[in-house]
Amino acid sequence: MNKPFTYEQAEEICEDFEDLVDTELVIEGVQHYIDHVIMVPYPTADKALFIQSYREAGNILPALDSYSGDQYDVIIIASKMQDSNDITTIDIRKYIGDNGVGYNFPD
Repeated sequence: MNKPFTYEQAEEICEDFEDLVDTELVIEGVQHYIDHVIMVPYPTADKALFIQSYREAGNILPALDSYSGDQYDVIIIASKMQDSNDITTIDIRKYIGDNGVGYNFPD
């Protein structure tokens, strides 16, 4: 299982991958457009609430405001090219592994 990041580590990872925003990504053979590389709550239930809030509001800030914990993860939010309302999320570790990206996570 992956270990959570601190706020500072997650922030650094987001900055390191911010160039992915506004680029294309193929996920399971489907073209997507990367909308965000963002930090999210690490606990599964909190992460699910974050994603639900994002889907409803379409904005990342209110979705993260309700989280008061100190464990974070980093995900990519991408929308399908054919339907911008159909979003997909992918964990940054999965993205790195699937795409052969060499990256040393911050300590």
